[in-house]
Amino acid sequence: MSKKPVVCFFTMSAGDWGGASRVLFTNLRLMDRDRLTPLLLLPCPGPIEDELTQRNLRYLVWGPFTEPGKPMAYLRSFFRAWRFFRREHVAVIHVNSSNFWRPAELLAARLLGIPILAHYHVINDQPAPAMAWCQAAIAVSRYTAEQSLPTKLYKPVIYNPISLDRFDAGHSLREELGLSESDTVVAFLGQIRDIKGVQDFIAMARRIPNPDTRFLIAGECRDPKKFFGSYSEQDLKDLAGGDARIRYVGYVKEVENIYHTADIVVVPSRWQEPLGLINLEAGACRKPVVATRVGGIPEVVEDGVNGYLVEAAAVEALADRVSRLVADPVLRAQLGEAGRIRVEHDFTTRPVREFEDLLLGYAW
Repeated sequence: MSKKPVVCFFTMSAGDWGGASRVLFTNLRLMDRDRLTPLLLLPCPGPIEDELTQRNLRYLVWGPFTEPGKPMAYLRSFFRAWRFFRREHVAVIHVNSSNFWRPAELLAARLLGIPILAHYHVINDQPAPAMAWCQAAIAVSRYTAEQSLPTKLYKPVIYNPISLDRFDAGHSLREELGLSESDTVVAFLGQIRDIKGVQDFIAMARRIPNPDTRFLIAGECRDPKKFFGSYSEQDLKDLAGGDARIRYVGYVKEVENIYHTADIVVVPSRWQEPLGLINLEAGACRKPVVATRVGGIPEVVEDGVNGYLVEAAAVEALADRVSRLVADPVLRAQLGEAGRIRVEHDFTTRPVREFEDLLLGYAW
């Protein structure tokens, strides 16, 4: 048996996509394996496998959780997990979500006395029964911890980490996008949905008359007939009203390149963001942020220090703050540098060490 405790991670995804999976795989990339031994269980084959192999991170394509329904299948999964956890000497289990019901795998862990930790990447105000099996639920912000249930469950706040190497390696896309170096570029990144405020971003852009200001929208458009609250590419064109300065550039996997292209990043969310990775990523790239004062965002963006905060759906206020930054490159640099310092101090190795300490505390 290894002297280092084995921590079993149910990843809940097989690719580095979406906020929750990006956070987990960033943690794993930065984790000190002299302290613990990670063992990853993937729900299906996926693109993350090549990287895990290159990084010598042991993994198994386990499959999705087995929830109650078919008694024999549930029983088989229970004994499969029981044998696996015992054979691998698993000391603690981390589940990168909190929306499980009563999975056979976690029932096996519970009966073996293995501590189970969930991860609240979003507010959980309707906890499923198996949350009673968890010793703790990691919350990505104070706001998330305060708003989530069960009330008596321990909810340590561990902020999301950022890999500076990734964001330092980004490069500008201005040449390929036909943008001049003299243009001031304002960017929106993320889901193209009404709760993310993309409609407010476009309305804001149309209120800023500067001819040398360009507005980029990066993210995946989805069919609003299938995905409620989403916008199609045609919807964005209609909202832009023929303003050629507003440009949709589609889904960009290497989001770091969008940050390096931009001068200002706008996060106009209308919903209560648990934390908002975009705010952290922009800070890592030394870009000032204009964001809405919702959810956990004020725990990242300090008004007037590393960006500006306005109320949700306050289009005029968004336009005012962005206009200030468009007109003042020195101010942009000051706020952007403050954002970088904040990220370096609070959102790089510090949360990874806190994550390790928590896991080890339960493993021992």
